[in-house]
Amino acid sequence: MVGIRLIIIMAVVGGFIAYLADKMGSKIGKKKMSIFGLRPKHTSILLTVTSGTIIAVLTIGVVAVSSQSARTALFGMEKLQRELKLLNAEKEDATLALNEAKGKVEEQNKKIGELDARMQESMRENDAMEAKLAEVNSMYSRAQEALASLTESKEQLTSEIEELEKTTAALRKGIINMREGQVYYRAGEVVYAGVMRGGLKHDANVAQVNWLLQNANEVALERLGMQQKDQPLQAIWVSRGAVNNAVNALDKSKGNLFFRVRTVANIIVGELAVCEIEMFENQFIYSDGTLIYSADFDMHDGSSSHDNLLMGFLTQINHQAVEAGVLPDPLTGKVGNMDAATMIETSNAIRRTNGLFTLKAYAKGDITTAGPVRLRLEVVPKVAKVSDADE
Repeated sequence: MVGIRLIIIMAVVGGFIAYLADKMGSKIGKKKMSIFGLRPKHTSILLTVTSGTIIAVLTIGVVAVSSQSARTALFGMEKLQRELKLLNAEKEDATLALNEAKGKVEEQNKKIGELDARMQESMRENDAMEAKLAEVNSMYSRAQEALASLTESKEQLTSEIEELEKTTAALRKGIINMREGQVYYRAGEVVYAGVMRGGLKHDANVAQVNWLLQNANEVALERLGMQQKDQPLQAIWVSRGAVNNAVNALDKSKGNLFFRVRTVANIIVGELAVCEIEMFENQFIYSDGTLIYSADFDMHDGSSSHDNLLMGFLTQINHQAVEAGVLPDPLTGKVGNMDAATMIETSNAIRRTNGLFTLKAYAKGDITTAGPVRLRLEVVPKVAKVSDADE
């Protein structure tokens, strides 16, 4: 906007001065005026030159008055040039300084990058050290737990060793009195047996094992003819490890288990019965009414009596049941007992036949691994074949 205003002012002033010069030239030409003794023509030229000079001076003056920038350009150009040279020199110095600073910045950035890389590596090493420290702490915790467990096991073993030493002393005393003492349990004899439920909680399993041991203790006391009164009497001894194994087996089992408390040696009256605990899965062997064994007999050959035949038949049944999975008595090897009434009834049924018959044994009730094997015997007479000689 300032430049446009200056142009307009210069145009107006120049036009006005030119107008005045023209009017003056015309008047001088008409009147043939002379200045400084010059001819009118030369006077007119001088006036024209003078008017042009005046126009230029006035124009410059107007511009100088109207604009600070114009005054600076007209009268301070040399100063501006000196300042410009100085500024250019300072610019070059600043550019050099800037380039030097950029170089230093790049160098510092490079150092910062290296420091960042070292810091990242240090952080990774720190993370690795923390992981190793956590692992070491975990191993230390496990070692402490193992140490505590070993300490507890040591205390338990020490206690059991003391008990075993007492038991050993009693056994040594029993050996001395073996010939004179009375044996009330033979080695391997079953003191008590029972079926325990699996799938229960730990406390319930502990209660089941305690119930088994209490019943075994009561059975042993009954055999000795003793009764518990005010103070509980202990007739059997089972190691704590065997008891813990029994409880752990129940904790892990989903089905029922068959437990037997057996003596580990001959027990003399007056000694604790040192026992162990056997555990078996109580599987289903025979359902009620299942045919266990069947055999055909011919009594005409006179090879055996009725009682011997029946005892041999029961022996075969015993073998069959043991092979099927029923646990026999450790001492007798039998899986069950036949009552006298059934024996007499079966023997009479055999006598009523003509000597040819089939003897069948059926399960009397469901039979599991724990047994016992209860039987229902059936005698089926057979018709004798008629030979040609008889005809």
